[in-house]
Amino acid sequence: MLDFGKIEPNDIEKIIDSGDRKNAGKTLPAHALYLVNVKYQ
Repeated sequence: MLDFGKIEPNDIEKIIDSGDRKNAGKTLPAHALYLVNVKYQ
């Protein structure tokens, strides 16, 4: 992973396989977020 907190796409599988949520980095609360639109193709 990069030093400044960004996750590279190829790191995602490693994070999931580790089973440790801490490896995914910080998250923010979902306060006031809502789904606006879903598009299916």
